[in-house]
Amino acid sequence: MTERFVCFNAEDQGIRVTVEHESAGWADSVEALTAILMRNSISLSTDRCFNSSDVDFASEEGFATDDDAHTMINSAFEAFS
Repeated sequence: MTERFVCFNAEDQGIRVTVEHESAGWADSVEALTAILMRNSISLSTDRCFNSSDVDFASEEGFATDDDAHTMINSAFEAFS
């Protein structure tokens, strides 16, 4: 599999996933985000995964704390592994 550019954005209390500049989906739960990762075969070992700065400031996008978006992304990858 070719290495792809994958970006995660915090958006409206959820995570938007973009693969090679195309939307792969939006999720407001770990389960939904895990489904997006699985459906698109997104992997930390084969893809170049990045977070937008809005993930670092997730409370501005409706998350309870700035850490919640990172926690959601990390939990989804752990569930998918």
